[in-house]
Amino acid sequence: MTDTQAPLSTAILNLLQGQLESLILAFKPQHSPIEEQYLLSRLGLKLHSDTLQSADLARFQQHFVLYHLLYRIQQHWLTQRYGYLAIGLAKLQLLPPTDALPPDTDISRQNYYLNWQNFYAMTEQLLDQHLDAFWQQLQRPNVQPNALAHNEALALLNLPAAFTPQQLKKAYRTKALQLHPDRGGEPQQFILLRQAYQQLLQHF
Repeated sequence: MTDTQAPLSTAILNLLQGQLESLILAFKPQHSPIEEQYLLSRLGLKLHSDTLQSADLARFQQHFVLYHLLYRIQQHWLTQRYGYLAIGLAKLQLLPPTDALPPDTDISRQNYYLNWQNFYAMTEQLLDQHLDAFWQQLQRPNVQPNALAHNEALALLNLPAAFTPQQLKKAYRTKALQLHPDRGGEPQQFILLRQAYQQLLQHF
């Protein structure tokens, strides 16, 4: 399989695209935001890998295939003047047809997900860097939060007093996915989690 070849056959991708279109059109109330997690759970997307990979990388690959299909749908519906599928981070929304792309359209993100080379280029190390940068976007750069007590930081991440870097990273990822505002979490709680992670990371 080459780096430009899709991880699924054309027939399966077309089938998944049809299912996604149906899910989006059937979503009620119409034109309201749809969560990425909702689409993934309803789609039941499974990818086979010949190599051992982390749960994070497997989730990224599912996410990539989903967004690849969403951008295909976006282009198709624009051509048909059916509507504009506004694709954001972890959620999307079907908007009425428009003569021009909305000002917040991110062409670079669209190009990223439509290129299968990016699917295969992602490694565990790169994924760590991308996720870390993504989580930091919510933290205000000009606001210096007060330091958390060591016990508070441990409690936020559900960690024992003696923990390894691997335990810290896993606990942070798990809680970050739960508390991220795009998944319904409180921004302030997410910022505190990020702060606790950074403080505990300094112990290594």
